[in-house]
Amino acid sequence: MIAGIVLASTVVAPVPDVAGQGLVMAVQALKDAGYERIKSTDVSGRGRIVVLRRDWKVCRQQPGAGAVRTDTRRQTQVELSVVKVGENCPARVEAPVRPGFMPALSGKSVRVARQSLPGRTTIRITDATGQNRLVFWDTAWRVCTQTPAAGQPLTGGPVLLRTVKYGEACPAR
Repeated sequence: MIAGIVLASTVVAPVPDVAGQGLVMAVQALKDAGYERIKSTDVSGRGRIVVLRRDWKVCRQQPGAGAVRTDTRRQTQVELSVVKVGENCPARVEAPVRPGFMPALSGKSVRVARQSLPGRTTIRITDATGQNRLVFWDTAWRVCTQTPAAGQPLTGGPVLLRTVKYGEACPAR
């Protein structure tokens, strides 16, 4: 007690291992251990928003299992990389692309492609099947090919993305 004020100390347990669990159970385990700031991100490449936790599973977590909060002034945020139940977790999470260079977009959703490019980039999106369908629902379409190629400088010219709907095969060039 300092000058009539009681200082409460919050005891936080080490971060539990929630990788592989359903998102509902993972979030509850983290809350039970004292972690309230929990962020879930779709790492499938589709850029979906996590709405119903019961439909998702945890692939990875940051900080990792066993880590202990070192900054007692603010709550540690636990970030969970998730995919829909029934989907496979990606083998790796790609490193961020250097500014001014084209990211690797092949296999990613049109939404993720748009979010990965600088805001003023001109993007041309076409149906790679030749059916000239409109790409309306951007999480339902995935990139087959891109111009410029991944790693090439972005020079201000338009970016061309050839796409198909998820579940369709990319046509041979």
